[in-house]
Amino acid sequence: MKIMTSKSNKTKTIFMNSDDVKPTLKQLQEMVGGYIEVVYAENGDQIILDEEGRLKGKPINIKASETWLGDKWDNDTANIVGDAVILSGKARLS
Repeated sequence: MKIMTSKSNKTKTIFMNSDDVKPTLKQLQEMVGGYIEVVYAENGDQIILDEEGRLKGKPINIKASETWLGDKWDNDTANIVGDAVILSGKARLS
């Protein structure tokens, strides 16, 4: 597991891959701070985020947003907010 924290807005991005144990729903909810939503990156990775992050006023997570959309990422409209978990390989949800 690799954890990256943004110094500018203190969002956390957790990367989990085949070397890590697949997380449970409860663990994912604790990691993102709420009910989860799953979005898919172009490479097939699953990005787990708080489905109510915008309503809660959470800050933009730049690393997760870049992972989700690559160079199509737009700081104003297309972004992920709050802490996020990125699952790849065998750590992905079924």
